[in-house]
Order: sequence, then C-alpha cells, then structure tokens
Amino acid sequence: MDSQQNQQKIKIIYRMLLQIINGNLSYRIPLSGDDKEFDELANLLNDVASKLQEAKYDNPYIPSGKTKEVIEPVLLIQKVQDYILNHLEENLPSSKELAQMFGTNEFTLKESFRNLSRTSIYQFYNDERLKKAHLLIEQTIIPLTKIAMLSGFNNYTNFFKAFKKKYNVSPGDVNRSTGQEANNSEDSNIAN
Repeated sequence: MDSQQNQQKIKIIYRMLLQIINGNLSYRIPLSGDDKEFDELANLLNDVASKLQEAKYDNPYIPSGKTKEVIEPVLLIQKVQDYILNHLEENLPSSKELAQMFGTNEFTLKESFRNLSRTSIYQFYNDERLKKAHLLIEQTIIPLTKIAMLSGFNNYTNFFKAFKKKYNVSPGDVNRSTGQEANNSEDSNIAN
C-alpha cells in the first residue's frame, strides 16, 4: 500500500474522531475491504460512536439541546481555555477544528479569543505549556527532556528555544528542588 493511501486512511480516521468529539454520532466510516487493520479500527470507532449514541452522549464543550444557542463570547473563550489547559500535552487542534468543537466559526473564535484574552489561541497554548514546564522544573527532579514531553513539546530543542525566549534563561538554569526536597513535597508529583 502506498503512502498516499495510508495518508487518506489516516485522514478518514481523524475525521471520524472529530465527528465523535463534535457529537455527530451518526457518522460512520465505510470499510475498505482491502485493509484488515484499517477495517478493524473503523469497526472499533463505529462501535464507539454507536455506544455513545445509545448513551446519549453530549459534548461538554458544546451547548446541549436540540437547538444550539449562540454561546456568549466570554463563556466560549472560557471553555476553549479550559479545553487547552486540559490538553497541554497534546498538539493544539487548528483554529478551524477548535471552532467546530465549540459550535462556532473560525473567525468568531479567533476574534473573541484575541479581544478577551489579549493574545492568540496558539500563544495562550504555548505560554501555558511553558508555565507548566517551569513549574515542573522548579518543583520536581524529572529530567528536562521528560518535562519537555510532558509539556507537549515534540523535541527538546524546540522546548529549549521557546523556554529561553519566554524566561530569558535556559531550562537548566532554573533552580530545581533537590531529590530530598522533592520527595518531601506534596507538590512534587504534579507530572500527571
């Protein structure tokens, strides 16, 4: 199977996951018939959607009810910020995907976020990842490369550059807890 077919199948799976997240539980992936692994995954996701549909799943980030009311901008941005804070270790969805998740359009989401937060969605996400990393460095003895991963950075070099730009010091220059202090501190276990 060529990489173009693989990419297409990945997009199909990704689309299904977004449909589930957005509460469109009637969407199903058609089986390919020529790829056993893909068909198994498609069946699993179709089953998940069916079970959520039977359980009357409601996306907590989208207003419930048959008619979707317009979310007040302050409430919308609070929900987006909550989502970002709860998913810092993951890649940030595109603004279009976030808008779909929260039942609005991309322009409204970006404009409201910038007006109310005085920053962009991506900058908020990045700042919060760096705050988390700084706290982990100060309060734990977790290796810096692991902290970079726990904070959602794919590699240490990108983490190092972003950290140094924000705090004007390298991650290694931040005062760290000693092993004994970290073991005695209740806050030292915030890696999760």
